[in-house]
Amino acid sequence: MKDMFLDLAKYRIQRAFENKADAELLLKNERLSESVNRIYLANFYGVKSLLATKMKDFNKHQKVLNIFQESFILTGEVPREYGQIVDRSYRSRDDSERHEQMQLTRQQAVTLVEESGKFLCFVREYLKQIILSNPRKGGEVPESLEECAELNRNGVQ
Repeated sequence: MKDMFLDLAKYRIQRAFENKADAELLLKNERLSESVNRIYLANFYGVKSLLATKMKDFNKHQKVLNIFQESFILTGEVPREYGQIVDRSYRSRDDSERHEQMQLTRQQAVTLVEESGKFLCFVREYLKQIILSNPRKGGEVPESLEECAELNRNGVQ
């Protein structure tokens, strides 16, 4: 893999965790719609991080999601569960933007944040394996502010 794409993948997973942290803050302040928007962006950056490992990059959200399905979910490289998590966050964001009267419950937002954490931890571990198998380019995948094991153990408050 070209070093540029590996660096891009690492940058994007960092951005994904930053957006997830923002979503958690918004959720704590009961700004549910904004929280769901950030969760979708976190998952989107996670997907773009995966695509960078295949030296693919697109700007259009729908194209990114379609290529993710084709390159990772349908091939079995990424478990179908994670494709569903990304899809739910996309649909939730889209629904709240298109149908302003549609109210998302706090529990739905909490679930989306928890699911995103699982997906992003998977992506981070996937990237670690790519980096370990790439002898020309060392370095670390940026750790999130919160360890994935702790996130999965405790969930979101």
